[in-house]
Amino acid sequence: MDLARAVVRAPDVTDARHYRRRVLALCGIFPSLFALAAVGLTLVVDKGRLFVTLAQRSNVETLTVAFLIFFFAYVLMLTAKGALGAARVVYYHLRARVGDADAAVRAKVAALGRPGYGPSVAINRVVDRHDRPGEPLLLAIRDRFGSMGRLRIDGVRIDHIEAHSDGSNNLFPFLLRQICDVTGTPAEELTVLQWRGLDDQAFHHFVAQVAATRALGRRLGDDAVWPRVTLSAAQCDELERRLSDICDSLRDESFLPHWEFEGEHKVPIIPEPLGVISLKRSERRVDPLSSMLSALVVVAFAVALIAWFMWRPPWVPAR
Repeated sequence: MDLARAVVRAPDVTDARHYRRRVLALCGIFPSLFALAAVGLTLVVDKGRLFVTLAQRSNVETLTVAFLIFFFAYVLMLTAKGALGAARVVYYHLRARVGDADAAVRAKVAALGRPGYGPSVAINRVVDRHDRPGEPLLLAIRDRFGSMGRLRIDGVRIDHIEAHSDGSNNLFPFLLRQICDVTGTPAEELTVLQWRGLDDQAFHHFVAQVAATRALGRRLGDDAVWPRVTLSAAQCDELERRLSDICDSLRDESFLPHWEFEGEHKVPIIPEPLGVISLKRSERRVDPLSSMLSALVVVAFAVALIAWFMWRPPWVPAR
């Protein structure tokens, strides 16, 4: 499997248990980032004299210390909401474990607030029902505790409507994998091409292009001008059953920030300061789990390096 697709862009979320593990991993990453940033900021401020002395007596800019303070404060501010959301998730899970589990879930549902309009994506194939060709398809995301919205599939466009906390982009790779499972379509043949939250203009351009192509095909008497995946009524029911299995994970995910980014990574062939040749690859979307895990590794390394300098200060020439 392509590493960029498997790790960076759109992970292969196979089932409800896998989805649950991803959400719990995010619940662990956000408070870890917050705690490490707080520790790093405290160490740099508390031992500021040591680090300023090291910087002034070595070939290092003193401004590096100010950069570290800004860096840790910035991470601390960004992850505060995620740490609070993870704490709320832990609270409801502990409440369910030690008390009435159903009451804890109902309290979680009440804490989500009123639903709104969620994210949208455009995929590479048309998805519709064989008995209702050309009509929008609605899939409910509901369990016995309530609804987490609906997925509206209209051609190549999929919208998460009636969603809580701006919905979830991670829901779309899960849906596509389940469609592939129930229809027997190879997983690599059904994928997201455009994410509305990342590039609205490209998203609407692609959706309009597909709509115009399909309209032209119907006018010419051939409605199958765009590749499609057809679902039966029984397959739609099975998709709704599988979506109901991730409702509680979606509730937990609603307490966490929904950060969506494009990604770009470079491999310099000739290093700086020459840097005249480099390889570059861009990704339309970076999976939040991989991006937050990368941030956690960077912050943990920075804190470990600061702690090492405090434990064993490097030799620097005296004045």
